[in-house]
Amino acid sequence: MKIRHGMLLAGVLVLAGCSWMPHFGKHHEATPSQQTLMKSLTGEVDYHLVHDLPADAYLLVTLNRYDAPARVIATDRIAPIGPSPASFVLSYEPGDLANGTEFSVSASIKQGDRTLATSDTQPRILGNSGNNGPVLVVVSELH
Repeated sequence: MKIRHGMLLAGVLVLAGCSWMPHFGKHHEATPSQQTLMKSLTGEVDYHLVHDLPADAYLLVTLNRYDAPARVIATDRIAPIGPSPASFVLSYEPGDLANGTEFSVSASIKQGDRTLATSDTQPRILGNSGNNGPVLVVVSELH
């Protein structure tokens, strides 16, 4: 009887020691408070083109800083392009949005590197604009 209790006590101590030891070689997953939650901006691109679109054309929608259009925050590439208006979703990390900055959405219809149509205005969105979407972008054919 004493041997059983001794073995049981030794087993409990071994298991307790294992749970106390750090887990070597394991990567710790980020806790939910450490993860960045993505946000989404939705909208539509309206286009009415004179020419038919080639089969390999695609729609590229971007979320940019208004004061620095080259600073792309998010993109959505839509292919094949369906009938107008085309819906889009731009997913971004809130940390990528600087306080006090305005952002804009632009869209282009492309075939490879060639631009077939583009938005001639860039609606202001998020930041100081007060507009949190959805947003409508109008695309016009290039001549």
